Amino acid sequence: ICVPTVLINSQAESQDELLHWVAVDDRVGAQLAVEHLLQLGHHAIGYLGVSCRPRSNQLRFQGYQNALQAAGMSYSNGWVVIAPGTEASDEEDVVAGQTMLPRLLDAGTTAIFCYNDMVAIGALIACQERGIPVPQALSVIGFDDIRMASYVSPPLTTIHQPKVELGHLAAEVMLDLLRNHPAKNHVLQPTLVIRLSTAPLESR
Repeated sequence: ICVPTVLINSQAESQDELLHWVAVDDRVGAQLAVEHLLQLGHHAIGYLGVSCRPRSNQLRFQGYQNALQAAGMSYSNGWVVIAPGTEASDEEDVVAGQTMLPRLLDAGTTAIFCYNDMVAIGALIACQERGIPVPQALSVIGFDDIRMASYVSPPLTTIHQPKVELGHLAAEVMLDLLRNHPAKNHVLQPTLVIRLSTAPLESR
């Protein structure tokens, strides 16, 4: 018996033919984030990732690399930190941002692209604890555009995922499967949302 299954932003490394999915282009989103930081004049840009979501973390890291490569830049190994963890929870993400940020600061980064908004919020907390003003001393950008991103201080620059459209498309794909109609997978494009956690390097 084939059970119709539609995944949203799946973390599975392999996509079975029986599975259908809708997803945001993680690689493109990461490129948008890093390109924004490059346009602000940053060159020492860190990536703060997570190990508990290996597929999307790998794609976002690839986007980070692609943006730097397209700008004719390379990155130092010290600019990349992948936090350990297995829970894939908001709490673990915040802790990852808090505990891993010092490594990136020690490596001399002036801007940090975080795997998601909760990791970025953890980084903002760590900055507050250390008396590091954001964005005056460090620019921070996240990914997802969760509601909390606009409430934190400073409001977080981030990559917006079209969550409502993801849900609508997933429902449409499921209905097609239930009706035995041809169903196709979808990859949606993320967008950059600029708030106050990023600033030009020259203004410091």
